[in-house]
Amino acid sequence: MGQPDPYGPPPGGQPQQPQQPYGQPGQYGQPGQPGPYGPPPGQFPPGQQGFAPGQPGFPPAPPAPPKRSKAPRLILAGIGAIVVVAIIVIGIVSFMKSPATSQAGDCLTITEFTQGGDDPAKADCNDPKANVKIAKKLDSASDDCPGGSSGAGYDTYSVSGRSSYKLCLMINAKQGDCLANFTSQTKGYVKVPCTDPTKDGELVKVVTGQADKSVCEGTDATRVAVYPEPATTMCVKTNE
Repeated sequence: MGQPDPYGPPPGGQPQQPQQPYGQPGQYGQPGQPGPYGPPPGQFPPGQQGFAPGQPGFPPAPPAPPKRSKAPRLILAGIGAIVVVAIIVIGIVSFMKSPATSQAGDCLTITEFTQGGDDPAKADCNDPKANVKIAKKLDSASDDCPGGSSGAGYDTYSVSGRSSYKLCLMINAKQGDCLANFTSQTKGYVKVPCTDPTKDGELVKVVTGQADKSVCEGTDATRVAVYPEPATTMCVKTNE
């Protein structure tokens, strides 16, 4: 027998049974049964396995994979299209300025009347840089300008090959204009003020409707440019 309790038995004479502080034995229930605080460790309700991503106390859900954008490809394709269009536009503009597309009455800018010089470019006849006007366009580089083999007073620009042609050119200037390079054999005419020291030609008289050097008689002209078509005579005073 054990020792009696020094404080005596509890009221009613029966000793009290020790109590479990967290409920009765088996408070977590039978195996497989949830207790008041959820399933025991390692057990989950039917249909649930592992953690619930994103729930408090559990690891966050993995980030969704980034979506690929087609924008860079579209931008590159757009840039390529712009470049192609720009090249086409430049080609069209260059062709339209080419003397190959010019006709009688059009004006050109020519810097050198030699092979290997800059190609003539079409220009507005009122542009000071437009120094020659096309009097006639011939279908072959071997054809003669009006006035026969002497060519009268025309300057010429010829292209041989598949697109053979010749341009018969007259000075694009009016009476009272002054020119530099008038006496040069290769350089293109340049309109300058009559006070410019580089001036070597002054148009003292210009007659349209006549191709006859006699119209320059009585002037200070030292040279005459006669153009049979369209009939024009230019009387030019040089520094000679």
